[in-house]
Amino acid sequence: MPSPSEGPRLLSLAATIAHQTIMAIERGEAATSTEGALVVQVIAFVRHGADLGVLDEVLIATRDRLSRPGRGPADRTRSTLDWIDLIYPVLLAGHPVPPRLDALLAAPDPGTEADATRREALGEAAFRQMAAAQRRGDGEQELAWQRLAHENGHPLAVAVFVRRRPMVDLSVRGRDPRIAALLNVSGVAAGYLYLGRWKRAVAALVATALVLWFAATHSASQSPGLWIAVAVLGVGATTFDAWRLARPPHAMAVRGPLPRRPVVTAATLVLLIFAGFLGYQAAGRSALADARAAHAAGDCPAALDRYASVQARYELTLTSVTADARVDQRECRDLLDAESSSDPGWFDAQLDRYPAGLLVARARAGRAEAYLQRGKSYNKMAAEQADGVDAAELRRKAFADFEKVVTGHPGTAQAAAVASELDTAYASVIAEAQGQPCPAVAELTYLGTVSLPQAKAGAARARAARPDALYNCGLKEIAGREYDSAIGYLDRFITDYPRDSRVAQARQKRIAAEVAKVRAGATGDIAPLERTGDGPAGTAIVQVVNDSPYALEILYSGPVAGQLTVPACPTCQVRTTALMNRYFGTTCGGAGVPAKTIRLKPGNYQVVVRTSASDGPRPYSGSWKLAGGASYDNCYYASRAF
Repeated sequence: MPSPSEGPRLLSLAATIAHQTIMAIERGEAATSTEGALVVQVIAFVRHGADLGVLDEVLIATRDRLSRPGRGPADRTRSTLDWIDLIYPVLLAGHPVPPRLDALLAAPDPGTEADATRREALGEAAFRQMAAAQRRGDGEQELAWQRLAHENGHPLAVAVFVRRRPMVDLSVRGRDPRIAALLNVSGVAAGYLYLGRWKRAVAALVATALVLWFAATHSASQSPGLWIAVAVLGVGATTFDAWRLARPPHAMAVRGPLPRRPVVTAATLVLLIFAGFLGYQAAGRSALADARAAHAAGDCPAALDRYASVQARYELTLTSVTADARVDQRECRDLLDAESSSDPGWFDAQLDRYPAGLLVARARAGRAEAYLQRGKSYNKMAAEQADGVDAAELRRKAFADFEKVVTGHPGTAQAAAVASELDTAYASVIAEAQGQPCPAVAELTYLGTVSLPQAKAGAARARAARPDALYNCGLKEIAGREYDSAIGYLDRFITDYPRDSRVAQARQKRIAAEVAKVRAGATGDIAPLERTGDGPAGTAIVQVVNDSPYALEILYSGPVAGQLTVPACPTCQVRTTALMNRYFGTTCGGAGVPAKTIRLKPGNYQVVVRTSASDGPRPYSGSWKLAGGASYDNCYYASRAF
């Protein structure tokens, strides 16, 4: 134990070192090299007495506290106190300040505000030492620490505590300490009343009421062990205090056997308090049972009121009744929220959260109904949707909801209602396909893939209706001059249904659409056909000669439609217009030049000639007027301007 003067001197030195340390830490990256060295030296010095983990925690806490926005003098004072607590024990253990640290402490005046922080921290530290000396009964040390605290402005260190020997209170003469103690075991300050200690009785009752209020408002039943310990400590303290106050020097000594009547009265009071507490616990369990009965009957509004009553009245039973009430209350409240929202996801969450709850059956019924109604809503929106792709997506959502009803809730009224909803959807789409085949294609495509047992017949009808929808849609798009769309639908028809009797006609319609599409763009004009002779009656013969280095594709559409490909001429070249006219004239074709002949019905044809080569000429288009019994020749070459 240090002398009365040595302890304050060491504490003052510790405050100086601590304050300069936190000032250097607060400056952070702006600190000078001297300040950085100071922090390093202080940490090395403190390690003589402090655990490395504790030191790290204090250092991190100081940096966090002094680097946040809005820090003030209170943060600096608290940090200074933390470092005093580390430095003072090292000084007290006899470790001298190292010379290098001592040299670094010779810093300029830190300023009025910083010095006020150091004095406030030193005053608080001295006051704590004073309180410790007071508890030890060391009066001389207590006065020395009080003086240091007072010098540094601590507001509570202004008076010297003088302990006096208590006088005997003659007003409680003849009161037995054992009875007084037993009465205070009741927890209602009856022992103080027995002793005539009215102020203590009032203080004890007020303290008891405050503890009970705090426990009731802070979920005491969730930590019964803690509050039982608080009760035991409180009752034990008042019991000991009553026993002490009934003995010398506070009261005259009482000798002789215990008086019977006061003992019986005290024991009866304690038993009544204990029995009342047991009855209070039984009432809580009964109230919870009533709430659960309403809960199980599905009367959630009544159950919620009763659960709220259990939580408000029986928190101090220190049993699980209020916690159970909170859990069961949440199940009822969540189910009511789910029912008011009609969102199937809320019912899914309800069943996941309370798999063994009292309302599982009701939640499952609500889930089935919610999915059924949402599926109906999607079906209705799909029927009103003009875009076929969007309508198909709505059908997919509707059928996914119907599947959840059928697979998750078999045998229910909702599952039975799914079949009629499916039939309605299939009938609606198939009927739509008769007048509006294009929007119906996407829906029929999806509906034909549905695997629900209840949709088996409908899916077969959808698959049967899809070829007509594709074919008719292609024709309708051609009529509307939507050639790209028409080609797409007809391609799907030809690919998906190669054995359909309309495939040949679909190919001709597709070529007709392709010809119309190309002719609608920028093309060159083909040369007119040259009649070269006669042919079979009722038939026109056309020979197409390819005098170019590019493979040619000839598309024709008229009484019949078709496609002809003439391979490239490997020995032919792209001609220059001026040179061709000078040396070759209009000569085209000849030996070895690829040619193909086609037989067509007489009539007018729209024709497109094109090549697939990226560097080839642009498409050419025009008309062929073919007469029966005639032969025609058509020769193509490639040229460029010179």
